[in-house]
Amino acid sequence: MKNLNNKLVQRIIISLQILYILLYFATSSINNIYFTFWLSAIISILSLILSMMNIINKGNFKLLFILISITQILFTVFIYLLPEAGIPAPIKLF
Repeated sequence: MKNLNNKLVQRIIISLQILYILLYFATSSINNIYFTFWLSAIISILSLILSMMNIINKGNFKLLFILISITQILFTVFIYLLPEAGIPAPIKLF
């Protein structure tokens, strides 16, 4: 039973990470940047939480899932919240 739960959690994590990649490629066709930011942030945070659960349940690929989730969060911050080469950030915090 526990092995089945680990596999289910791992499949959900992989699905969320694939969904994040697809959302990244679809950002040019989605006009609302706030929607894509919040959806990307929620997907990344859910992926990180499930990766932490995967460690607690002693699942496979523990570190890989956590590293990918942290990379997704940092990439989301880089894309949406940081200015680049004099161009203001797409989403302004202040």
